[in-house]
Amino acid sequence: MAEPWRQRVYELEYKAMYALVVAGKSAKFADAVMERFLGQFPIDGQSIFECIIDLDDSGMLREALKECRSGNYTKLCRALPLLAEFGPEKLSTCQPADLEKIPGIGPKTSRFFILWTRPGARVAALDVHILRWLRGHGHDAPRTTPANPKTYARLEAAFLNEADQRGVSPRDLDYAIWQEGSGRAAAAPLFSQEAPRG
Repeated sequence: MAEPWRQRVYELEYKAMYALVVAGKSAKFADAVMERFLGQFPIDGQSIFECIIDLDDSGMLREALKECRSGNYTKLCRALPLLAEFGPEKLSTCQPADLEKIPGIGPKTSRFFILWTRPGARVAALDVHILRWLRGHGHDAPRTTPANPKTYARLEAAFLNEADQRGVSPRDLDYAIWQEGSGRAAAAPLFSQEAPRG
């Protein structure tokens, strides 16, 4: 396997597992879980998903996740092996609906993965930061990720429109909002309430 392809496989598998681990948790929590998982199970010659499949086949996946203190053990033990069956080609091209067939993956998680593995993706991962930002910009958005597909689609379209008005990608707007919402932004917000004039 050529080195750039190996790196791409690692990135896809890492971010797919990360998307599941971070759901309902903080980025700091998910970063620590992933570090413990990769430190505990070095992937010498194996991909992350090959390691997950081996752990699942040997009945040790739950124990491995407990060692990493990931939480959500039942969800992860069901979802990770099914996600591992996708393979890198399907992970590179899958749509949200493909990922959402896996128990434990909803609209936010599927879109989070796609957003952060495909720079030009036109999706929105509607987390608390995005929803708060949308409310602040006059949109009727709930405080938690909507379960209703029509509501999700409406708010996703609103977010994509806001990104377009500012002349930025959905990914860049998502990141700027996350920085502001998590207190990691610089003194001035990266994107003001008004779209840039130009």
